Amino acid sequence: MMWGSLASCVVAVIMTLVQRLMGMTETGHYWFEGVKSMLLPITILMMAWALANVNETLQTSEFLVAALGETLSPAWLPAVVFILAAFTAFATGSSWGVMGIMMPLVVPLAWAVLDMQGMAGTAEGMPILYASVASVLAGAVWGDHCSPLADTTLLSALASGCNLVEHVRTQLPYALLVGVVALIFSTLSVGYGISWWIGLVVGAAILFGILMTVGKRAQPLKPEKEAVVAEAAD
Repeated sequence: MMWGSLASCVVAVIMTLVQRLMGMTETGHYWFEGVKSMLLPITILMMAWALANVNETLQTSEFLVAALGETLSPAWLPAVVFILAAFTAFATGSSWGVMGIMMPLVVPLAWAVLDMQGMAGTAEGMPILYASVASVLAGAVWGDHCSPLADTTLLSALASGCNLVEHVRTQLPYALLVGVVALIFSTLSVGYGISWWIGLVVGAAILFGILMTVGKRAQPLKPEKEAVVAEAAD
């Protein structure tokens, strides 16, 4: 990541100077502006990596394997991982941080749970392992999308001129609906051996049915409300 970021910065500076879009002084100024805008995500990633190293030093994955290896059902493992990742991302507002923390813990835990049940490396067990890894990614993105602490949520509210709390409150029902349907008809179904495409088709059909029965077409704003929205955006 470090070398890739450095190379992209060098290429961007060279292309800017070659095309004579800006001078070196102006390019350096805007480069520092970009660095400042990335300071918070970089700090979050550094703290997440530090916590991941602490977990590795404390052998957290080994503790989880010993504590849950024999008691946790393989069928419920992807669903549990999704809920934990979603809750952690919602509380921290960082999807990358959750991925960095949970991925080194979930992979050995999932393999140990499958091994305890004699399913490790089998055609029955590998989909559960894949679903557990995917649940870390999906839960982290879902929690980050819904969190009022996430930079994406904050920037979306600012860009649209919407109050942050109102933005979170209005998007939560949609995210919760999709998350619950995906959890039940995709994550749990894979855990119980049902093919993923069946769960995908059933989940999409349920969401479409809910949209057609409960959804309402948005009404245009009245002129006085349009003026209020425009003033808030300014």
